Amino acid sequence: DRKLPVTIQTYETSVDAISYEIRSLDGERLIANADVNSYDEKKGTIKAELEIQNLLQEGEEYLLLINLESGNDVIYYYTRIVEMPNAHVDESLKFVKEFHNTTFNSETSGTLSTYMEKTTGDNTTLQFVSLNSSLKQLAWADFNGEQLTTPVPSIKEITDTYNVIVLDYVVTSIGEGGESEYYNVEEYYRVRYTSSRMYLLNFERRMNQIFRGENASFFDNYIELGIRSGNVEYQANETGTTVAFVQEGELWSYNETENTLAKVFSFRGYEGIDNRENYGEHDIKIVRIDEAGSLDYIVYGYMNRGNHEGEVGAAVYYYRAERNVATEEIFVPADISYEMLKKQLDRLSYVNKQREMYLYLNENLCKVDIETGTTTVVRESIPEDCFVVSESQESIAWMDADNASSAMNITVMNLESGETQRFAADDGQKIRALGFINEDFVYGMANDSDILKDISGNEVFAMHTVRIVSIDGNVKKEYHQDGYYVTGVSISDGLLELDRVVRQENGYADAPEDHIMNGEQQSQELVTGRLATV
Repeated sequence: DRKLPVTIQTYETSVDAISYEIRSLDGERLIANADVNSYDEKKGTIKAELEIQNLLQEGEEYLLLINLESGNDVIYYYTRIVEMPNAHVDESLKFVKEFHNTTFNSETSGTLSTYMEKTTGDNTTLQFVSLNSSLKQLAWADFNGEQLTTPVPSIKEITDTYNVIVLDYVVTSIGEGGESEYYNVEEYYRVRYTSSRMYLLNFERRMNQIFRGENASFFDNYIELGIRSGNVEYQANETGTTVAFVQEGELWSYNETENTLAKVFSFRGYEGIDNRENYGEHDIKIVRIDEAGSLDYIVYGYMNRGNHEGEVGAAVYYYRAERNVATEEIFVPADISYEMLKKQLDRLSYVNKQREMYLYLNENLCKVDIETGTTTVVRESIPEDCFVVSESQESIAWMDADNASSAMNITVMNLESGETQRFAADDGQKIRALGFINEDFVYGMANDSDILKDISGNEVFAMHTVRIVSIDGNVKKEYHQDGYYVTGVSISDGLLELDRVVRQENGYADAPEDHIMNGEQQSQELVTGRLATV
């Protein structure tokens, strides 16, 4: 009926007017706009219907922008809209909700066996469950919990052949010590409708505990983080007396010497799980921790509350451990989505000891002076495949080229000292930045005549030499073997694994892998993470 129902939770914010726009996905072309003149407001909730004009092309996605005027401010909400009459979204949503409810029903959960596949998954933890898990795991195994919030469906893809729907909700249970435990749960469904039945093409459920810092979480030399993935963002000081870790959008710090735990950053209140507080479109990166337990850290993404509520960006904080006080030093706004910002800042978001923050944003290398708030662009237009970063993010390198296969020059930069080193290809050659082993730079050299395309049309960048160099340009190791070419590398734990080929009349053929071991290893960590069965 071209009427789109909208519900707005105002959180005591006054709303003076509501309007909407429909634009092309790039935002450039205005398709339709209108004011919403009739809506109901009761107890902090506004309900309205948007009358969508008959101007949409069937099957084409558009940007829907809802505007709320509040005094002198305008609040914007963005989503996508599409008219797909034959996509059977209603039937897909109904199926997803029924499947979800059945997993919680011990009497009927057995009916889900028809959707299960070969049992090859890990059935020791509820953190990740799929159709390859056991039926018992799908039905929550021995977990005695209940849903705290109503599952919220998000439609990620709509097509003629399948739909992708994600459910987000919170479950709660009572711990061994009688304390309340909370878990964020996300369920992913890819479903196909037919006139005879619904097909479940894929299902994945991820469950992560919200750490509460209860006494029951502490054991000898261990902090029990509960059900979560094994990939923990954490750092310890050099002596291992203080460790900081991130869990479900919160930053914590534990001092082993004083046996004290501090919640350094969180959007959540202590009691309850508010929808606004628990919105998970942000991440926290620990930059460094000193011997006193003080922290530099970055919060980036959508800001749930506080001075920047409703904005997307990156905020740098300093936490002074002895005072248990965190101070925002600078906020850098961004005009891109959380997903895009995360992808870029996961690549590089580093604060050095001179209080300078380096970011890789929109393919630009940017430097922000935290003291003055000024931002400068160190280098413009660095394609993603021309930019490499060390694991610590202290060292970076970029190729002066439009793509990684045409580079004649590479610049390496240490973000602590600001020192740079430039490497140039010889005549008739190209060079490629491959990465870093610790802070030593790895690059390869290829003759123009050896850069060929395979039978599929893919380029083979065959490097005759690979070098490991220090920041001052000294060659620490060089790899070259007559008749063999390196086409790719993978770096982990000081080991450089080399993918190799040999030249043949019509191109290249695979050859056995080789490796280079870097002699200088990082010091052993005093604090480690361990994944246990739950």
